[in-house]
Amino acid sequence: MYLALIGVGVCLMPALIPLIPRIGAYIEAERVKAETQLLAQNLKTSEQLKRERIEQRAKTSDALYLAGVMPTTQKLRITNYIDNSRRNPRPDTTIYQLDEMVDVFDSTGRCIGRIESGAWKWKYYYQGLCEGVQNVQPVRRNK
Repeated sequence: MYLALIGVGVCLMPALIPLIPRIGAYIEAERVKAETQLLAQNLKTSEQLKRERIEQRAKTSDALYLAGVMPTTQKLRITNYIDNSRRNPRPDTTIYQLDEMVDVFDSTGRCIGRIESGAWKWKYYYQGLCEGVQNVQPVRRNK
């Protein structure tokens, strides 16, 4: 009886051997499919969270506008200016309160000055103004 089973196994070997790599490939394809579905769900969740944050910011902005309160920031980026000692950018300081101190950066993310006590202070006139100020990420434009 064992000899008959061995004979049947030898006869089926040519049909079973090509299936072994296919089974491995099928398992790998199913794993990749499951990972892709999980990534798609995570992307949808992430996008939904971003949309909710944007909606909350819009509501906050509307509430501040209706209350007449100006939002305060600690950083200002001038996107159409690259640091140049011959050209003073002179940003608008009227939107900032007298007690605010705002670091100002050019489009490459380098510190170019500070708005302090409602006055613009450029780093080329006030030495040491940008020391210790960490640069920000440069502006990237999509083309």
